[in-house]
Amino acid sequence: MTIKDTPIIQRYAKGDVIISEGIISNNAYVIIEGEVEVSKKVDKKTVILNTLKEGDVFGEMGLLAQSLRSANVVATTDVTIGIIDKETFDNMIQNLPKDVRSIILALVDRLQFTSQQLSNIGVQLQSTKEAIQSYTLKPM
Repeated sequence: MTIKDTPIIQRYAKGDVIISEGIISNNAYVIIEGEVEVSKKVDKKTVILNTLKEGDVFGEMGLLAQSLRSANVVATTDVTIGIIDKETFDNMIQNLPKDVRSIILALVDRLQFTSQQLSNIGVQLQSTKEAIQSYTLKPM
């Protein structure tokens, strides 16, 4: 079975929240049609991490690392999504050689760390832009 062969299909309307940051990871998703935006809250600000479209996969890191969701995913258009449940995903992963699974888990850990660092940089950049704009918009 490949991800696109999943029998579970869900549809979301523009603006619907598909994944909320901080919840338990139970599924991985593949976008069959439409687009979603991936964002993360950092210091009470929302940082856009990515826009995903048809064929892109999300939610896999949480399943691999068995961790809480690290980001929010919201439909930016009407979206059709194939869902891979935890049992199916685990079966797919178990078919990989143990060394390959270890490498994938290490990559997931590094990617989660990098995503957090980039989110922090995004917040700092936004704060710097706002500070610069406050100086440039003041009347003389």
